Amino acid sequence: MTGALFLAGCEARPTPGAPSSSPPRTAAPAPVAESFTKYDAVRAEFIAALEEKMPDISWTVDEPAGMALLKDGRCMLYPQTMKSSADIVEPSKHFAEVFSAGDPILAKHGFPAFDGTDPVPGGWVVASSTDAAGATVTVESKSPAYLRISVPVDSKACDPKEIPAG
Repeated sequence: MTGALFLAGCEARPTPGAPSSSPPRTAAPAPVAESFTKYDAVRAEFIAALEEKMPDISWTVDEPAGMALLKDGRCMLYPQTMKSSADIVEPSKHFAEVFSAGDPILAKHGFPAFDGTDPVPGGWVVASSTDAAGATVTVESKSPAYLRISVPVDSKACDPKEIPAG
């Protein structure tokens, strides 16, 4: 029962923006363990870069890593969602610092650079990038800010127990 509740919670994650630019999907989803290792590294490196660029703003875990089976049958992995200690729009010069800190990390891991911010309602400032496997890195801010990553994975069970222990 707990697993079902956890999965239901994962499906309800708010995502105010859609990817700015998505390359064609040319890579098939990888197994959970392989994907988690790769994309959790993206998360950790991205946060380190943001904290170096904006040292007065710290980031903590907002939601643990999880998985969810989408209505279209895809299994999605969500590495830890990170939350900032303050809004980042002004301190980042309207995301200019997010781009300069994040674009090298994105490039290192096979993502295109951010392509500006996405037009989203409700006062959110959002930037996202999607790689060839369909994984999306999203930074969104409306006091506080969040770093979210969603990754299609190859999993028959789509069970969060498949996520390697950290």
